[in-house]
Amino acid sequence: MIAELRGTVVYKSDAECVVDVHGIGFAVWVSSRTMAGLGRVGERVHLYTHLLIREDEWRLVGFASVRERRRFLDLMAVNGVGVKVALAILGQWDADELEGLVHKGQWQTLKQAPGVGAKLAQRLQLELASRWKVNAPMPQVAPAGEGEAQDVVVEGLMALGYSADEAWAAVNTVEQALPDEVRLREALKRLDRRQGGGNRG
Repeated sequence: MIAELRGTVVYKSDAECVVDVHGIGFAVWVSSRTMAGLGRVGERVHLYTHLLIREDEWRLVGFASVRERRRFLDLMAVNGVGVKVALAILGQWDADELEGLVHKGQWQTLKQAPGVGAKLAQRLQLELASRWKVNAPMPQVAPAGEGEAQDVVVEGLMALGYSADEAWAAVNTVEQALPDEVRLREALKRLDRRQGGGNRG
């Protein structure tokens, strides 16, 4: 595993740089925020890295800090978030700002990042809040009408764009005695499996 690089920047583009380390050029994907802090071509840099290994390619991603790398991995754990979206989010907000948005339940602000729509923004809010043990408000839909059964997890799934039938079908396969946040994660996993999963590109 390549955990960090110390070398000289020999090339920069919008999303990628090449770092020369003792004559070996490493192509590294970085967020726009990290790219802005790299300085000019020819300057020395220190990047923390994560190597993504897939069947068709290996991709090295670089970060200005260990914390940024940790938040990248948290984002990548959310279904529907790939490398480009995760880096777009980290380019929009640093780790403190991102955590602050999730802590305050400001999921709508997340839609400002390229590639993040309302459904994904709400999923980010729900899954990151659960991962970071945040007691933030769950996105809500309109209250159920008279005579309709209410379930906070069903409402959360409907807020993510699933129909009531889809939400109830998923929730009914989950152990009801579990905490709501666990039931929500498990229901999302079942829905994702039925739909073939999200985009991880």
